[in-house]
Amino acid sequence: MSKKNLSGTHVFNSISWMLMQTGATKLTSILGQIVLAWLLEPAQFGLISLVYTVTSIGLIIQQFGLNDVLIRRQRAFQNWLPLSFGISWVFGFVSCIFLLALGYVGSVVYKDHNIFTLVAFYALTTPMDALSVIPLTKLRIELDFKTLSVIRIMETVLTMFMTVALAYMGFGVYSFVIPPLIVSAVSLIVKYRVTHLKIQFNLHLRRWKYLTVSSSWSLVHSIVQRIMDQADYIVLGLWVSKTIVGIYYMAFSLSIQVIGFVANNLPSVLFPSLASIKDSQRAKDMFKKSVTYLSVFGAAFAIWQGATAYWIVRVFLSAKWIQTTALVEILSVGMAFRAVAWLWSTPYRLKGKFADMAKQSFYSLILMVILIVAGTLPWGVYGTAAAVSLYYVVISPIWLYNGFKLLGGTWKETLQVFMIPIPLAMLCYGSCWYFFRFLYLGANPITVMVLISVIGSGLYMGGIYLAMPDTFAEIKRLLFEKFPVANGVKRLLTRN
Repeated sequence: MSKKNLSGTHVFNSISWMLMQTGATKLTSILGQIVLAWLLEPAQFGLISLVYTVTSIGLIIQQFGLNDVLIRRQRAFQNWLPLSFGISWVFGFVSCIFLLALGYVGSVVYKDHNIFTLVAFYALTTPMDALSVIPLTKLRIELDFKTLSVIRIMETVLTMFMTVALAYMGFGVYSFVIPPLIVSAVSLIVKYRVTHLKIQFNLHLRRWKYLTVSSSWSLVHSIVQRIMDQADYIVLGLWVSKTIVGIYYMAFSLSIQVIGFVANNLPSVLFPSLASIKDSQRAKDMFKKSVTYLSVFGAAFAIWQGATAYWIVRVFLSAKWIQTTALVEILSVGMAFRAVAWLWSTPYRLKGKFADMAKQSFYSLILMVILIVAGTLPWGVYGTAAAVSLYYVVISPIWLYNGFKLLGGTWKETLQVFMIPIPLAMLCYGSCWYFFRFLYLGANPITVMVLISVIGSGLYMGGIYLAMPDTFAEIKRLLFEKFPVANGVKRLLTRN
């Protein structure tokens, strides 16, 4: 399809491919996580979470913000290829060395020499992952989300299969770090084969200034966001045991599923799609619709997972993870707000305001650290969870408004996507949770999960129908008329 003829339906179809990919990858990850929770101990999860606090920054540096800048300059993508390869080579090896240095520092700070060895495995993947940015960006520019989905599913399934196999064979925490090294090598070959690109080796140092300014600010934003994602683990790692960190890691992994299932892939679809649109009003409308749809599904999923956490943990995890229940319930409220605001940075990238985006992230990080420290010191891990949740409740509307106003959005339009779906979801799912948690005790856990899902979702969709009729009708139309799988089923059922 020609980009100038890009339609909302085409964007929705692209999103549907990414949602199908998300469903496959998250199902694989969840099943793998459940198996690993039985095979490994909380302390081992705690150790790998501390490793992630070290590796997260180095793994971002390898990209150097190239993805955002190349998508914004997509019409001259071929012209920027030689320079992009030079940047990828340099920052791939720089991030490798940087990770090794961080691994050593982490092993000293956390007083565990295993951290350096574990980080070293991740460090070896960075040159390959840096070179992967270019073919992945090419696929996004071409809006070839079907291929992107297949690649991502392949990576996830291979990684999780090897992780579980190694854990079963007794490799312990090393089960997490060996598979990514193998998968990165295989995936790099696949990406260059499907995009018909050839790796170039010239560094083109004299031309770096043409890309590095915007890329640098995008990199700063990504680094700050990664620190934000790890701030709670860092604080906990300094004050509590690895076992408690492992408990929190599992709880956070469960509560963040809403982002993985509903929101995570939307920016990778929406940004290149909006970059292809010249009509500012059309871009605003597409962004607003995307955020509205995200609020309807994201709020429901986040509050549902909090409402069912008590029974999910008892059915699927062993007794050693019971402490995660209350943490998941607390975190899920904040994740509902975070999911709704997930697209906040897209307008900044669209307008090329990478510096403003990075500065907003930095100021937000300061607030987050203050809240986490203030919550953790007196109340431990529960204070950490409450602080993280409160942070996203406060900052998410601010983030979304600051991004939306770049496209002409207002405070009223911003608050609308928070004020109806989240309170409605809390009322519908929360009332079911309260009934089965405190009034009707002793019911079969699986039965309770089914009833909360069915009754809560029925009440929620009824509320959306009454409070947001236009949105309800549009979602229904897209799901049953434009969604590729649903459309195929419809044609099959109506065939003579």
